[in-house]
Amino acid sequence: MSYLFQRIHSLLRKGQSSMYEDLLTEVIAEVLEDKEKLTSFMENILGVKLKKQIDNVIVNTQRTFLKIEGHETDSRPDLVIQFNEADMKYIIFFENKLQASEGDNQLQRYAEHLKSYKINGFKTYLVYITRYDDPKDNSEIFIKGITAEFIQCRWYKVYNWLITQRDAYIDKVIEFMEGLGLNESRRFLPHDMYAIQEMNRLQRMMDECLDGVVDDTMTKLFGRPMGWSNRNVQLRDHWRYFKVNDQGNWLTWIGCGFYITEEEYPLVCVTYEVSPNYENRKQVIKAMKEFIKNREDWDEYDLEDDTSWSGISCDKYLLEFLQEEDHIVAIQKFFVEKLEELHTIKEKYPTLNWKE
Repeated sequence: MSYLFQRIHSLLRKGQSSMYEDLLTEVIAEVLEDKEKLTSFMENILGVKLKKQIDNVIVNTQRTFLKIEGHETDSRPDLVIQFNEADMKYIIFFENKLQASEGDNQLQRYAEHLKSYKINGFKTYLVYITRYDDPKDNSEIFIKGITAEFIQCRWYKVYNWLITQRDAYIDKVIEFMEGLGLNESRRFLPHDMYAIQEMNRLQRMMDECLDGVVDDTMTKLFGRPMGWSNRNVQLRDHWRYFKVNDQGNWLTWIGCGFYITEEEYPLVCVTYEVSPNYENRKQVIKAMKEFIKNREDWDEYDLEDDTSWSGISCDKYLLEFLQEEDHIVAIQKFFVEKLEELHTIKEKYPTLNWKE
């Protein structure tokens, strides 16, 4: 168990944007090191019936497979499990997602790494576990031939399975998953009905906050923002309903909108963020630090972590606007004022490849 916490400590030090995904992988990996629980997982979650007792279980997280011909990067499945069933050898690659969708050809690359195992007599599986439904076509994964059985699964099913396996450790895993909202009900409740009925009206109100004078201001200061449909993609993938503006190949962006939190009220935010892979990252970080030096209402996050998306943000709880007579006008005023403040970075650092 101590090795588990060493791995978790390493993840916390890195502070990467996928931290919760990686933490969840680590705690689940500890469960699957138990032969009986792994057997139950294989049968009840993956639908793989094992006829004999399994042995020689090896569980690895974040194991790196060096790139092979045709790959642009190395591959690092979230979880790799190997074991024997009598003389039969098994290997399973897992890719686990909470918010984000599949990375650049991730599943295809994993499938191609599994080819050598299949040739050497392993039973091979590629498992994709997601919070939300993200259907995949086998033909897009196994473009160089079938190398494994592809299995898709949802986190709520894993949660429900864990309920049947309870012990002192799994109780803590269940608690962690509940904190991540992975115990979501499969039943509509009365307040859900009301929320659905009001959803269209609420979305129109958020759109009104983001369009009009806010759209004009963002276009004037930073170039034309992304279209309306992008807000829905962000709500699905990142828990935010934002008007966003790419400032460099989606390696740096500016946005404003509503951020859904675990608190009672959402945040109203204006944000400037930069990727760890942006070539001018150091200059952008320097500009961000200079900007927030004397601005108490702006906060920074992960500016010192070169492995993370980093940025600055000015946030207010939506609750703070409810005392205003016209909430939409008040929120628009906030967006415009903070976008104009943010524009001073562009004026002071014109060489940061700003979009016109």
